[in-house]
Amino acid sequence: MAAGGAADAQARFGHSVKGLLTEKVTSCGTDVIALTKQVLKGSRSAELLGQAARNMVMQEDAILHSEDSLRKMAIITTHLQYHSSKLSRPWSWNFPALFSSTGKKQFRRTLSGRQTFRTS
Repeated sequence: MAAGGAADAQARFGHSVKGLLTEKVTSCGTDVIALTKQVLKGSRSAELLGQAARNMVMQEDAILHSEDSLRKMAIITTHLQYHSSKLSRPWSWNFPALFSSTGKKQFRRTLSGRQTFRTS
């Protein structure tokens, strides 16, 4: 009978080992699935991060272009203000013509208020 008891113990031991192996395989499978999900999530995060970086570069280019346009507009505004101030002072732009070498220019006001010259 001792041989029968030993065989029975071996069968129980083999059965428990198979159960433990099944548990370990199931656990490893679950861990592999979780790892795969995490890698996919990380990959998606990397995609989103790359897309955000591209969008940021595009926005930075737009901001630099706008800044350049504003700088050019400021220069144009300065030039226009300069010319406007020159035109608002009639003596500054009519003075050389008033005292020309011929001396026959006469000063006359038009309806718009600008000063023009007429030759007599």
